Amino acid sequence: MKTKVLFLVVLFAIVANVSFAQFDKFVIQFSAGVTNPDKQLRGNNYVNYSNLYDRYYLDSAYIVHVVHEILPFEAVLPDSSLIKNNYGAKTGFFLQGTGKINLDKYETVRLIGSLNFSSFNSFEGSKSGFIPVFTTSGPQMNSISYNYSFSNFGLGLGFEVAPLSFTKVVSPFANAQFNFNFMNAKLTRTTGVSDTTSINFNDFRMGISLGAGIEFKVNPQWGFVIGAKYDFGNLLLKNTDRAGSLDWGRTNASINDEEGIIQGNIYDPPGALVRTNIKTKQKDINWSSFYIGVNFYPNIIGTNKK
Repeated sequence: MKTKVLFLVVLFAIVANVSFAQFDKFVIQFSAGVTNPDKQLRGNNYVNYSNLYDRYYLDSAYIVHVVHEILPFEAVLPDSSLIKNNYGAKTGFFLQGTGKINLDKYETVRLIGSLNFSSFNSFEGSKSGFIPVFTTSGPQMNSISYNYSFSNFGLGLGFEVAPLSFTKVVSPFANAQFNFNFMNAKLTRTTGVSDTTSINFNDFRMGISLGAGIEFKVNPQWGFVIGAKYDFGNLLLKNTDRAGSLDWGRTNASINDEEGIIQGNIYDPPGALVRTNIKTKQKDINWSSFYIGVNFYPNIIGTNKK
């Protein structure tokens, strides 16, 4: 019995040593760059300026009436296509940390894992304007401003092919990852000096990303990388929260990327007495990223292999 146990221990040690030697090439990569929205993630505006304004009031029978006013100035309201048809995103910044481990003795096939963060509308400031306050002498202007952001935190796992990695100098690569995406959007409205409210959108989606680039090895310890990748962010788990709403003050609204009908008041003037029906379209949340970064090549067995 002792002989069998000893044999199994020795066999396990040999297998572990061989496996460990085969997986001794690590790459740790830190990169940063810009990210550009595509498909229905992109939008031209998240607010709309117009001198046509809907005023709501109750009559003596408590019936809601809507009066279409033509204002002497342009009022600003959230664009009616935001969330319904697109996500109003524009160019932003991209951060990523990636770990890569060699799977073959030629160092050409790797298992990769990544953490990344994409923040859109990074270069878009708040949109300011006016809303009417109706008095007996007519509508008066009151200041209002809106701020909007869309971001994604992703965890990825996949494979990479680097056919010239064994040259130790210049290595093009291509990869594919399956991603877990945690998406967040926030629209904030401030009226007057300090009356602020907002609506937050939070959802989880699954997708894939395809990437490519070139690595330049400076010495056995570190090098540079330039690359690009394209994300299909919501291939799985699209939905519309038919039991929910797009109301000011919500902290857990859905991004509603599947076709459906919900209600909400975010497109209506402040103080509106009704919640309108909102028909959302099915939307693809895709984006591209371009980055530069630094590669580190830690030696986990204590001896650099050249």
